[in-house]
Amino acid sequence: MENMRKRLRFWRWTALLSVLLTLSVGWIVFDDLFSPFGEISVSVEIPDLCGLVTEEAVYPDWADVELEYRYDADTPSGVILSQSPRAGTFRKLSSQSPRLTLSLVVSLGEETVTLPELSGFDARESSARLREMGLLVETVTATGAYPAGTVYAMEPRAGTVVPVGTKVILSVSAGPEQKSVKVPDLIGLSRSDALVKLWTAELMAGDVIEEASSLPPGTVIRQSHQPATLVPAGTKITLFVSREIGDAAGGAFFKKLPLHPRKNF
Repeated sequence: MENMRKRLRFWRWTALLSVLLTLSVGWIVFDDLFSPFGEISVSVEIPDLCGLVTEEAVYPDWADVELEYRYDADTPSGVILSQSPRAGTFRKLSSQSPRLTLSLVVSLGEETVTLPELSGFDARESSARLREMGLLVETVTATGAYPAGTVYAMEPRAGTVVPVGTKVILSVSAGPEQKSVKVPDLIGLSRSDALVKLWTAELMAGDVIEEASSLPPGTVIRQSHQPATLVPAGTKITLFVSREIGDAAGGAFFKKLPLHPRKNF
């Protein structure tokens, strides 16, 4: 008896679910065919717009088109890359919702930038600026009139429109070419003669230090740079000159002498 009751309950529920399912399907079909509450609906197919140029594409009368733009190096500018809803799917329009939004992603083509003018600017700052623009940077250093570390040329030139990822070559100054001169032999010369000889050699006098020596006062006994050494022009050479032992007045006299034989030396 108990098994019989269980079977009856099972079949009752099965029959009820079948009736509800049949009623639901019937209502959907009835609603689509007759619209009993006055709402008229129609199914529309979403057209395929991908690959078309936005200006030439024909949009359905029921569509509200929304455009989103994106750079794409492989697709010409203005071509539709993707769409939503997908092409070939169906959507239902009704008297209450008579329009549908079509979202389109449109190509901007290859992304490009205009090269700025960087001549005279710091090389590090210029390189950072170009990298922020999505460009590759290569630097070439050479002597030039600009201060060291300054950009003096660029390839491609400023104002050129280039794709993102282009390599830009910056020519960076290493500063003016520095002239090298030989240090003359000043030992045994008087201080004034040594100063003239330094000036002739395109060098400058540094400190003049007096030391006790048996040589006549004011005679160069040592120099900071060895004779014939190559140094940059304008290098300061320290001179060590003799003073008479115990002659404080003589020493004071020589200390008061000017360091350079001429005003502009």
